[in-house]
Amino acid sequence: MSSRPPSRKPNNRYSSGKPLSSMATPRRPEPPKKMGLGGFIFLLLILGGLTWLLMLIFGWGPYQVAVSQATGEPTATAPVIVSASEEVSETVQPTNTDEPTLMPTITPTPTLEPMPFTLEGEPETLTSDLLRPGLGCDVLIIAGQVKDLKDDPIKNLTLHLFGELGGFEIDLYRIAGSEPTYGESGYEFLLEGLVVESEDTLYIQLVDTNDIPFSRPYAVQTFAECQKNLILINFKQVR
Repeated sequence: MSSRPPSRKPNNRYSSGKPLSSMATPRRPEPPKKMGLGGFIFLLLILGGLTWLLMLIFGWGPYQVAVSQATGEPTATAPVIVSASEEVSETVQPTNTDEPTLMPTITPTPTLEPMPFTLEGEPETLTSDLLRPGLGCDVLIIAGQVKDLKDDPIKNLTLHLFGELGGFEIDLYRIAGSEPTYGESGYEFLLEGLVVESEDTLYIQLVDTNDIPFSRPYAVQTFAECQKNLILINFKQVR
């Protein structure tokens, strides 16, 4: 019996039947590519963006004040150094201070210069029939006399009657002593058809021949009554 050499099973690695030299060789790893300028700039932009985001979140750098104000946390301020020569004063604001009230301005009344003559008593009213009978009730009479410091009559002074009465302008002059019916220094104004009511529209004043006042002007009140159509006004020297 002839013996046969044992047969070997073919290795799976070479089952293709191709020669060993024709098998593919493994690839070597490619060396990493170097980063170009564009990649470097891109990396810087990424790092810059991350840095800005961290500064914004944690309040670093220029965002520290904004974050402190937004969160309400006090921020540290630089200490104020005051030299020894400077005085530090604290201003106290007043509280509950009443507002000042405006006081009315009082305008002083000018003092009237004393005149040498003034009225002797109050004007007296009566009917003209007592001293000038026959003139009737349609005539208004303003009359009187002028006396000195010793109650003696003074002549030649001027009486000025002026103003408005019954719609008429009045501007008349009489000389003391021209009408003796009322005394040695008597005077008289006759106003026909002017027996009317009036107040503070007609005035009488004692003046000299140059119209310089010897008294202040006095208002003459008139009446529309026959029993009061004669008004006696006497002047008396006081200095």
